[in-house]
Amino acid sequence: MAKKRLSKYVYAGPPATKKFDMNKKPVVQRKYLRPIIWAYSKVRTMHHKCKVTKVNFDKLTAPCILLCNHNSFYDFYVMSTATDLAGGVYPAAVDDFIGREYLLRIIGGLPTRKYTNDLSLVRTARKVIKSGEMFGIYGEARYSLCGKTEVIPESIAQLCKFLGANVVTLKMSGNHIYNPFWNIASHRYCFPTEATMTQIFTGEEVKKASVEEIHAKIVEHLANDDFRWQSENRIPLKYKKRAEGLHNILYQCPACGKEHEMDSKGAKVFCKACGKSWTLNYYGELEADNGETEFKFPTDWYDWERTQVRKQIDDGTYYFESECHVNELPNSKGYIRLGNGKVVHDMNGFKVTGVRDYNGEPFEMIIPAAGQYACHVEFNYRYGDFKNCIDLNTIEDTWYVFPHSKDFSGTKVSLAVEEIYKKLTEEKVKIGE
Repeated sequence: MAKKRLSKYVYAGPPATKKFDMNKKPVVQRKYLRPIIWAYSKVRTMHHKCKVTKVNFDKLTAPCILLCNHNSFYDFYVMSTATDLAGGVYPAAVDDFIGREYLLRIIGGLPTRKYTNDLSLVRTARKVIKSGEMFGIYGEARYSLCGKTEVIPESIAQLCKFLGANVVTLKMSGNHIYNPFWNIASHRYCFPTEATMTQIFTGEEVKKASVEEIHAKIVEHLANDDFRWQSENRIPLKYKKRAEGLHNILYQCPACGKEHEMDSKGAKVFCKACGKSWTLNYYGELEADNGETEFKFPTDWYDWERTQVRKQIDDGTYYFESECHVNELPNSKGYIRLGNGKVVHDMNGFKVTGVRDYNGEPFEMIIPAAGQYACHVEFNYRYGDFKNCIDLNTIEDTWYVFPHSKDFSGTKVSLAVEEIYKKLTEEKVKIGE
């Protein structure tokens, strides 16, 4: 019996018994597809006059590990152009496979669940490198929330050392300005972008370097801040709605301190509580319409919000709880409406509980804070009736949690996950664990 469709790719339960095959042998990008992918990607990047500068090498040579920063879907076009027809295998989040699993697999896509300790991914990477191919990774495992490079875990450096192949970074700039995560439906056509591709280690060099040295060099070469880059290069963006959606990231007012009262329209972001407003000018700079301009760039504002979250964590006041509904993603056919419940996030991590719509049985997902260094969130998610949500994963499951509270900020929850993990890690170091 066919499941009832609730919205695009969201169905009423019960869930499918067949789940993503995470152990299926990966397909190296088919050779006959590479010229097609390259040509299509080249056309897309030409619209943005994207120039790729190569450092320490002339042509990408496999086997190698390609590490990229991640700002938008446009990144894939830049990467496909820059790699010069060198096919490979690319881990991608399971939600990317919805409705197109066959296509993604034949172009090298490998399904994975974000922020889980998936040892099968390590084994696959080793097989790919041993077969003389490229293994491509977006180290942040998500789009950057505000155009600034997010957390790149040390485990990426450990993987590079374990694989012992050439390590190449691809830092892309301007992609977030063209298609920002906080308003992913908007495209600022013909906005110029650029990329720098650097071989930071040869296979022999990475074997000799320490994990700490490898990690430091990866972070250094992927470090990016699109708003600063735009300002420093004086690249104008005259799109009239360039700030719409920015309040999803800038959720706390620096003037009055209120949270969840920010909004945006056109080129302005403003606080509904105190009335203060800021204009995002043509060069990615914020200008207060009245009084002091607290932060020149949205990324500075974002960093300030991080410090505010850390203060709440340190003084024990951080806590988020909300009624919610949950959608489960068993396979590429789409989501199953799991049911209504409650989500709690605190120093212990995430706890999601509820009752299944289709049989009345309870469900529960617990993710300890010590095992999650970051999390993925979505704004106006197209597969969730355009609501904001949190993406939570275990090795076996992917749940999209949609809090109902008007005080829910995906950005704040994301920052809190990172800062709680840092605090727990710092405490372990202090006691010598």
